[in-house]
Amino acid sequence: MGVESTGGIQVRLAVEAAGSCPVAAATGGDTIARSARWSSAGDGEGTVEEFDLVGDADEADLPEDASVVFETDRSERVRFTREGEDCICEAVEALGTPVTDVSASRGTLRLSFHATDVETVRAAVDELDEAYGSVRIDRLARTGDGEDDDMVLVDRGRLTDRQQEVLETAMEMGYFERPRSANATEVADRLDISPSTFAEHLASAQSKVLDSLLEGSA
Repeated sequence: MGVESTGGIQVRLAVEAAGSCPVAAATGGDTIARSARWSSAGDGEGTVEEFDLVGDADEADLPEDASVVFETDRSERVRFTREGEDCICEAVEALGTPVTDVSASRGTLRLSFHATDVETVRAAVDELDEAYGSVRIDRLARTGDGEDDDMVLVDRGRLTDRQQEVLETAMEMGYFERPRSANATEVADRLDISPSTFAEHLASAQSKVLDSLLEGSA
């Protein structure tokens, strides 16, 4: 018996989360975190989290109760208990979208998930932006039955000249690279605008990408 495919959306969000996420806070410089996982402590005493830390653990800003439970030549498996704090990934999962991958570098948390509709993507972006701020869409792809279904076509005419300039400059300077070659302040300086104005243009452009995706999946 086959499984019916209704298509969907593959999403990766990036959240500037060094101040609100222990996994993101542990990263800095060349230190990165990947393969984060979490589960209930089983006694109602919080949530146990683990992640692979690649880099110098001595220089990482780890939670006080963190311990290394496994290590290889390239990484260390770090475990800690989170008690009661809000969790970015769990906020997304509360929308009915399991998080499939979590990583972090330079204080930025990246989480991937699959959504069945654009409304869910909007809800995730809106909720995280309201709670944590500095949320952007790293990747957005629509899947379905056709050979080109992983492509999202965006009408550039929807973007203002300034929005297009912001996107092109950010791309040129490596703002979307991993790790970044330029941060928001550096891109804003190149454009001769404030970082907050840069963020507004970027958010507006992302919204228009979502609008195109919604129409394309109708």
